Amino acid sequence: MSSLKLPLLMAMVVAVFVAWFAVGCAGGSSGPGDFVRLTAPAPATAVPASAVADSASPPGVSSAFAVPDAVSGVCPEHGYCALLEPGGRLTAAAWLDEDRMYLADFEGRIRLLDVKTGVVTMALDGLSIPRGLTVLDGRLYVSEMGNVCRLIRQVRGPDIGCRYESGATDLEFLSRTSAQVLSYQIDDSGGLSDRQVVVDRIMAWDRDHAPNGLANDGEYVYVSVGHPQHRINPGHILMTHADELKSHNRRTDLMGVVARLRPPDNEVEVYATGLRNTYGISIAPDGTIYGADNDDHGGLADCCQREELNAIVAGGFYGFPSYGTYEAPPEAKVIEPVAVLEGTASTFAHANQDGIYVAYLALDGSGDGFVVDRFDYAGGTPERIVSAKGHTTAILERNGLLYLASFDGSVHVINPHAAAAAPLNLSWYYDDYVDEVIADGGRPIISSDYDVYLGEGVLIYDKHPCTPADTEDGFFLHVVPVNLDFLPEKRRQYNFDNWDFNFAAYGWRNGDRCRAVRRLPEYDISTIRTGQWVREENGHYRHTWEAEYHFER
Repeated sequence: MSSLKLPLLMAMVVAVFVAWFAVGCAGGSSGPGDFVRLTAPAPATAVPASAVADSASPPGVSSAFAVPDAVSGVCPEHGYCALLEPGGRLTAAAWLDEDRMYLADFEGRIRLLDVKTGVVTMALDGLSIPRGLTVLDGRLYVSEMGNVCRLIRQVRGPDIGCRYESGATDLEFLSRTSAQVLSYQIDDSGGLSDRQVVVDRIMAWDRDHAPNGLANDGEYVYVSVGHPQHRINPGHILMTHADELKSHNRRTDLMGVVARLRPPDNEVEVYATGLRNTYGISIAPDGTIYGADNDDHGGLADCCQREELNAIVAGGFYGFPSYGTYEAPPEAKVIEPVAVLEGTASTFAHANQDGIYVAYLALDGSGDGFVVDRFDYAGGTPERIVSAKGHTTAILERNGLLYLASFDGSVHVINPHAAAAAPLNLSWYYDDYVDEVIADGGRPIISSDYDVYLGEGVLIYDKHPCTPADTEDGFFLHVVPVNLDFLPEKRRQYNFDNWDFNFAAYGWRNGDRCRAVRRLPEYDISTIRTGQWVREENGHYRHTWEAEYHFER
């Protein structure tokens, strides 16, 4: 598959920015012409196939746009500066130097992205869901889930997919998990070596209740660790079997905490407790740590509870679990949050002199879906900066610009001050584009519950009429390359690449029509198998519809 041709790219860029201007930037003097186009030079050595195989540009965007300096006047008034497309399901990011950032992804890789050229190179492969990155004193620190995926399959069955299946919560499972924090020496080229296990034996559950975000203040490395349970009551396993878990050498002190360690000794100490599951953390100019917690604030519902933005201080207790633990009784003094989010699924907080930027799924009735809002340090009503169709999993900053890494494989570069005046919509997929692809392509390649169309580098799912029930089931998308060597290492045993997705991340509804757009990897494709699935009460998955398409060769 190839990326979009230049005429369609430029036409879509114009269409997207015309839409932005019509909504919130009428009368502005800047437009798409303010972009500087830069063709990335060929790397001196071949980039590993696994580093670029899942990279593709979305409609209307070229990954060759240069990233402008904030003071150069190049970044348009509406605040959108550039898009980089390293691909992969990005989970964390950290700067190496002025031009290069490390990116971790769900596939278990750490890659190095040059933001000036768009060139991506592989630094490390074979990790188990890395979720946090930070650089200190010439070493890259990485938090990862460890053996959780392997254990889930051992306990629940070899066909279970770790991506969707919650981890087992029994004693036998928790006594065997060992998530960890690693560190690697960084060489002059950004390569990684000298792997060291800094912290291990951390209990983990699911694919995110474990060591998550990392940050450093120049002296200490801080790590947020999720609690391995939804909530605790006096009869729960972690209450009644704490001593047994300790006898298995599990770190029962590292549950629902922010911990810290100081190299080179790396002795770990608990910094703050009572946090259910905080993802990305950030250190403000005054040294306070900020994080948004996937908490039970406002109720104990399993879905859609409002979550907390916390100022995390030394010795602080933040109220989880509901009944207290053997470390924190119910009467412990709880530090109140800076703000209660009008939303859920919070993923990252970035603190700077302007406030705290928080990424989460908005439930405020705005219909914006996944957003990034800016909060004052005193709380109050936030400013909406951007909305998007997917999770922002990391926020970095350079020269006054924010770099928003997303689970869909994109890195958006924005000027947050300009964006605050007219919030940006980072969703590149619009009905006009879909209508054009359908008109050009003619009949769908698959006709089932959804009609599936093939565009340049993308699949389009279209259903009309459509109800909310048609978007509830997960979508599976299995891609078989012509050359199986292009598969990520972890996928080769299955002989297909897994691009499964949820409608909320890649789709939208317009009246009674439902549409979703999913980018395809750039390698030559032999077969696509797709459809929807639902998880039944027995834990197995049932396909509600399925179909496949074979490419002609």
